[in-house]
Amino acid sequence: MTIAVPVQLPSSSLDAVADGRGASTVIAQGIAHQRSAILAIGADAAKLDLSRLPMENIELSVASAFDRLENLQTFVEASQPHLILLDIKFADLCGVQVCRQLKHGSVTSEIPVILVTPPDDIDGRIAGFKAGAVDCVSSTIDGGELGARVNAQLASSSSRKQILGQDQELRTALASMSQGVCLFHADGTLALSNSRYAEVYGVDPALIHPGQSLEDIIKLRDDIGAFPTMSRGEYLEWAQETNAGASSQVWIKELRSGKVIRGCHQRTADGGWVSTHEDVTEARLAERSLAQAHAQAERAEQEARAAHARLLAAFEVVPEGLVLFDENDRFVMWNRRYEQLYADSGAPLVKGVSFEDRLRSGLQRGQYPEAIGREEEWLADRLARHAEPKSAHEQRLPGNRWVRIEERRVSGGGSVGIRVDITDLKMREASFRLLFEGNPLPMWVQDRESLQFLDVNQAALDHYGYDRDLFLSMTLFDILPPEDRERMKIAGTCAEHASEANRSQRHRTARGAEIEVFIYASQLAFDTHPASLIAAVDVTERKRAERALLQHRDDLEETVRSRTAEIARQAAELERMLDQERQVNELQRQFVSMASHEFRTPLSIIDGAAQRLVRRKNAVTAEFIGEKTEQIRSAVSRMLELMESILAVGRLDHGHIDIVRKPCALADLIRTCSARQESIRKSHRFLLDLEQLPSIIYGDGAALEQVFTNLFSNAVKYAPDSPNVYVMGWQQNDFIQITVRDEGIGIDADDLPKMFGRYFRARSSSGIAGTGIGLNLVKQVVELHGGEIHVDSVKGEGTVFTIKLPIARPEQMEADAAGR
Repeated sequence: MTIAVPVQLPSSSLDAVADGRGASTVIAQGIAHQRSAILAIGADAAKLDLSRLPMENIELSVASAFDRLENLQTFVEASQPHLILLDIKFADLCGVQVCRQLKHGSVTSEIPVILVTPPDDIDGRIAGFKAGAVDCVSSTIDGGELGARVNAQLASSSSRKQILGQDQELRTALASMSQGVCLFHADGTLALSNSRYAEVYGVDPALIHPGQSLEDIIKLRDDIGAFPTMSRGEYLEWAQETNAGASSQVWIKELRSGKVIRGCHQRTADGGWVSTHEDVTEARLAERSLAQAHAQAERAEQEARAAHARLLAAFEVVPEGLVLFDENDRFVMWNRRYEQLYADSGAPLVKGVSFEDRLRSGLQRGQYPEAIGREEEWLADRLARHAEPKSAHEQRLPGNRWVRIEERRVSGGGSVGIRVDITDLKMREASFRLLFEGNPLPMWVQDRESLQFLDVNQAALDHYGYDRDLFLSMTLFDILPPEDRERMKIAGTCAEHASEANRSQRHRTARGAEIEVFIYASQLAFDTHPASLIAAVDVTERKRAERALLQHRDDLEETVRSRTAEIARQAAELERMLDQERQVNELQRQFVSMASHEFRTPLSIIDGAAQRLVRRKNAVTAEFIGEKTEQIRSAVSRMLELMESILAVGRLDHGHIDIVRKPCALADLIRTCSARQESIRKSHRFLLDLEQLPSIIYGDGAALEQVFTNLFSNAVKYAPDSPNVYVMGWQQNDFIQITVRDEGIGIDADDLPKMFGRYFRARSSSGIAGTGIGLNLVKQVVELHGGEIHVDSVKGEGTVFTIKLPIARPEQMEADAAGR
């Protein structure tokens, strides 16, 4: 601001400003003319001598009356003066309080305030400076001094506003930069930075503020992983070395996250430094991609050159003739073999000759025997084939030579052609035709997909009975039996399976006869179609003979298996019978030994009694004779029992015993048998409980007498120290049950299942006379009566035999069974 000689403002302007009605207009005019606006608040301030200030650069306004501090604050904010002259006493307001309020306002804080005080108000001045006043003058200050002070404050305010504006511009520029910028003091603390500086590293901008050290900022980066692959100490040491450099430095660091940061460092004059930080990850990736693409392009170019060289070499290496045409059907490239095949077509080939011109040159020289006499027609047909997207045909050349031509159009509009010399193949085809036609085996050619017959030899026509035209109108399905044909269709059998080599098939001839053939097949191309050559060998008779032979073999094997099984069965049966015979012989030997012993004992008793009678014949008494007579009778009774048992067993074995059932008083029979035993064995008595038995049952009394005689005899014999034998009988439904219980030596548990076996004697019977046939006889007699017998025993406590016999006569039992 330029300071000139002060002049007085017009009173109209002062009045307008004083009452606040034209403040905005005056201020707007001042700003438009770049004039300094001074606001005088209070009577003393308005009376100050401002004549030393240049009136062309000063816009003076006066505010004389405000009843509230808020209204004054609003007026100042609206007028925005460059300097305020303020009375320490203003109406009812305190100037110090007004100054403090203005300094706290965001809009008015930068406006310099000069406080006007009485000359002797030292405390007021001190309070004013504390409130933010830039200067204090007395109401009686000299005009020159006042002018100097006002000019100085206006200049200082202008400079401060300029600095603040530049600072704001700097901050705006920093905020708009895409790079992160930071400025550090010489002591290593942050002076300022933009938000991008924090964002580049992924740090919250609110966490970075002036006054922080570089180490603090590095720690923030390390905590979130925005850090190079080195320790914090190493990174801090590198950063300090970089900041200490006198010259500018550019560096690039890759963070652990893969982000790439590019920085630029420059020292400042006061010893600090400024640096920029930019995320160049995308650029770095783009550079790498560009380098890779460049490398790939170079490799592709090298590969293309190598492929071209290989293509040229391949053209000459392959034995076929190769040729390339451009989109206008002009020769582009060909190999030596192609040129040799068409050597008669004219002068050596040159690049750019059209295909049609080359054909016409060949026609003129007789290159194509099939075209002689119809050259234009042949040429039109050949050019039409050449124009097809894909074509294949055979071409005859002079000297009975043949070439197979395959051509294909390429995407660029040109075409590629292959010429294969098939002269040898044509000669082999001719030989094959002769072999095919003259072969005595039935042979035909069939389409590999449709199974349509394509060709047939005479042997097949003769064997199957068809004429050629009819056979060639048929398929393989037509000569199959209906069941094989349907099975093949249902199964979806493909042509390859139907033509499978080394496979039997059933066929039918034209006369309806079914034959079995063995198929030999090989694949070939027939008029460019995939086909199969079939040779059929009739194996009908051989198969029939094989089946008969197999049947004969199966029958023979079955006979051998049957005879072998029978021999094995007979051998097993013979072995069983021999084993049984050995057992029977052993049992019989034991029986003979026991029987001899059993007969010897009573005979010895009889002989001893007789000898005593003879020796005392002259001095015998009646008692002596009675005693010896009883001994003789007991021995004879024992012998009779043995004889009856042996004879009964023999009769049973030979089927000579017939059970004749007739009315039988079973209770009386049991009493008779028990009384006989008591008379023979004076030491034992039989306790009978037979009241519940029926008076009559139907059975064979003699046979049943043998049953109870044996049971009573055993009860006495095997209970020598227990005189009581308990016999109980009762009726249960249509049966009677009788138990015979002794209190003798008993039977071992594992011997019980074998007690009714012939000749078997329990281990507990050792030392007691017996033959082992009595219980077997008892069981057979009871079962012949339709009954059952069971034994229960505890060793040392006695034995119980339980007999169960039917009551009714046999015919009644049969009638009851039939009724059920």
